[in-house]
Amino acid sequence: MRRVAVTGVGLHSALGDDAETLFDALLADHSATVAMPDWARMADLGPHVAAPVPNFDGMHLPRKVRRTMGRVALFGTSASERAIESAGLSPEAVAGDRTAVVMGSTAGSGASEAEFWSHLVRTNSARGLRSTTFFESMAHTVATNVALHFGVTGEVFSVNCACASSNQAIGLGAERIRLGRAEIVLAGGAEELHAAAAVIFHSLQAASSGYNARPTETARPFDADRDGIVIGEGAGVLVLEEWSRARARGATILGEVVGFGTSCDASNMAHPAPEGMLAAMDRCLKDAGLPPSVVDHVNAHATGTRAGDAAEAEAIFRLLGDDVPTSSNKGHLGHTLGACGALESIIALEAIRRGVLPGTRNLVRPDVAPIFLPRGPLLRPLEYVLKTSFALGGINSALLFRHPEA
Repeated sequence: MRRVAVTGVGLHSALGDDAETLFDALLADHSATVAMPDWARMADLGPHVAAPVPNFDGMHLPRKVRRTMGRVALFGTSASERAIESAGLSPEAVAGDRTAVVMGSTAGSGASEAEFWSHLVRTNSARGLRSTTFFESMAHTVATNVALHFGVTGEVFSVNCACASSNQAIGLGAERIRLGRAEIVLAGGAEELHAAAAVIFHSLQAASSGYNARPTETARPFDADRDGIVIGEGAGVLVLEEWSRARARGATILGEVVGFGTSCDASNMAHPAPEGMLAAMDRCLKDAGLPPSVVDHVNAHATGTRAGDAAEAEAIFRLLGDDVPTSSNKGHLGHTLGACGALESIIALEAIRRGVLPGTRNLVRPDVAPIFLPRGPLLRPLEYVLKTSFALGGINSALLFRHPEA
């Protein structure tokens, strides 16, 4: 089986636009959660906080490519540019049919779709609608815009499994290399902030609304006083390469994707089952041909919901016991939905590089299964890191990253 190297990463997040800045913010326990005054003026909407990316407009991209991009595709394309540069590759090296694109997002641009429907309902007329609105709002807008911008003529996939999207995208991207279908894969995901997401999670009673006056005190993964997710936005992209190819060109290898597992609960659309989460993690380790004992750290999905955090902690406890340090980045970054798997995979790789893992912000009183939950940064060598992501509909996913010198 061909090995999969990670040779570059690119990102946009509410706490920084490169891996070093973002990771430093996590170690310093910074919070990206801020008040959203416009949401506070919306009738019957509970959450008034979110974690937006500041000062991003994508205007550095050429106008001719921006024409078909909403904010979500701008995020994904810009992060891909950063990842390619990080990998030491030229745009010409990425173009062609030996590169694949696998990108995840919950949907297309929420702002563009809202613009389309509000115009149609308000005017009852098609006059004045922009011809590019569909390209901005279609579900596969990130994947197709990235492929178009870089001239990728190989395989292109769009993964739209909500919060598991970009984790699955990385796993599927790694499989393209393992199977010999591609030499390079741009894999990751993006999400843009829109009030519609807050409305959806509010209707599910899964959005944080008890800390509107104290935004930085939420989200609260694994904490007894957690009351739901904080919606965030951003993008993360990994450059995956066939290992010997990366070595031959002298690339700096950031880590190796050695395992991928996914499963479906097939039991309930909104309530997660620890059995399904456990199945995804177990399949990931079996895919790597490794026992649970190798795992040095779990970068958990844990979003701050009552049921989700409890189910995930139970699954981790059943698989790994109580001595593997587990942390969630959602208290710092909010829940970036379709982008979270990729952004948090980049954090996992940076943890491997530095030999330190971030703690979980806003964790005061854990009330889940007795897993090891450090509240602040923890220094220790990390050889294998497990990254989990789960989604509504019972979609579960897990990735296993290995230190490049292991």
